[in-house]
Amino acid sequence: MHELAVCTVEVEGAVRLDGYVREFADGVMWIGSQNLVRGFTEGERVVLRVLDDQRGECVYGGVVGRMSADLLGCAQVELLSTLQKRAVARVQVHVECEGWVRFPDGADVPDDEAADIDPETGERRRRFTVLDVSAHGMRMMAMTALPIGSLVRFVFPELSEAFWLHAEVVRAQPSRSGTHYGCQFRDASPRELDDLFSYVLRTQGALRRQQMLSRE
Repeated sequence: MHELAVCTVEVEGAVRLDGYVREFADGVMWIGSQNLVRGFTEGERVVLRVLDDQRGECVYGGVVGRMSADLLGCAQVELLSTLQKRAVARVQVHVECEGWVRFPDGADVPDDEAADIDPETGERRRRFTVLDVSAHGMRMMAMTALPIGSLVRFVFPELSEAFWLHAEVVRAQPSRSGTHYGCQFRDASPRELDDLFSYVLRTQGALRRQQMLSRE
């Protein structure tokens, strides 16, 4: 269980090791790390905080057992709490996207070229940059105006499976580089939400590992 999930090991509220779950069975959890495993004492009590793409954040208590240069074994591991992080887990990205926008009724619509308009749906083609994403929404930047209530339909290229995402613009904030728009995903299926949440946690784990390597 939890194999390859991102994990931190804490002692008295301070993170002492960043890594991932290599194996967890029969009350023993093995945490692998690209950092040198050091500073632990056999029998020391620790808190193991695991980010699992299916179960959310799982917090365990345990005691330090065996150690090697890149592996920490903890015994007597017991679940303390769980927290579903779908609503709050978010990762910063910079992904160029292209999609279709349907403006709300009564909104001021810019005069676009006919080639940019879908003749069947009336949607307008737009390019934008996704700046951060969660399982429930995203923040993006666009050079063209998107009124509040606009509906954006697009495929997020970073996901393992291609499917249409539908996002509603709920707020806007001007910046020097372009307007930032806060959007909420609409009508996503449970499987699509799972894919988004898994992507967020995978990307968070990859960024954390890069930061760990840069500090070595």
